[in-house]
Amino acid sequence: MTMTDTPKLPYCADYVRRHDRDRFLCALFASPDKRDDLFTLYAFNQEVSKTREMVSEVMLGHIRVQWWHDALSDLAGGTVRKHEVIEPLAELVTSGDLSVEDLGALVTAREFDLEDRQPENQVELDRYIDQTSGHLSVLAARLLGAKGEDAEYAARLAGNAYGLVGIMRAIVFHGRAKRLYLPKDQMELHNVAQGDIFEFRKKDEVKTFVCALAELARQRIKDARSARKALPKSALAVGLPVVLADGYLRKLAKAGYDPFSAEFGLARPASLRLTLNGMFKRY
Repeated sequence: MTMTDTPKLPYCADYVRRHDRDRFLCALFASPDKRDDLFTLYAFNQEVSKTREMVSEVMLGHIRVQWWHDALSDLAGGTVRKHEVIEPLAELVTSGDLSVEDLGALVTAREFDLEDRQPENQVELDRYIDQTSGHLSVLAARLLGAKGEDAEYAARLAGNAYGLVGIMRAIVFHGRAKRLYLPKDQMELHNVAQGDIFEFRKKDEVKTFVCALAELARQRIKDARSARKALPKSALAVGLPVVLADGYLRKLAKAGYDPFSAEFGLARPASLRLTLNGMFKRY
């Protein structure tokens, strides 16, 4: 190997590095012998979460979702489909580290994406986030040795806090596709129309609405941090996305709560802050 050569990452690790940079960086703070397990789980999550973006017709999305359900059913029966993510995932299922039922729940949660429907209220949005980002964090915590209801609750809080900020950061991405994941009732309360989001109008009403969402996200981050002692140090990587979420909210505030600003939507993860928190085993 020459000095210009770089080690080649396993497929799942490289896939997560390219498509889920935040979780990739946080996973680096897990024990080396557990990182590939995390990358496998996160690669699976990325595969199922991109379903809506991969298809031009909703029916094709349902076919793709069913493929994943069938692949997991095959796993439960001892049959492993030839697939870059399914094969390493099968090892985690066989070892008992992950269950087919829990993985299937992540797939089922993505059926909401295929409805192309705006959440009616914050409760519905929170349920979606909990079934996706929150549930994913619980599974990741289990891979890292977290046990018990308190530890899983702490992991879920961290995942939900990060997930809400993620919804906010994806406003432009979803807007371009004429999709909305923002609570309908709260938009109406703040006099924000769908067209304001789809046309990226920098109205005061939009900024006020987003500011209110940011305040809710800050409270979620505070709640997650208040429960962090229940999460074992070995599972620190599951809580670290909270640090990145906090950093993104700082960028949003600096941009005057304009969700369409590049300063917020294209913000890079706060690597230094992440590293310091990783070193001191906190989030």
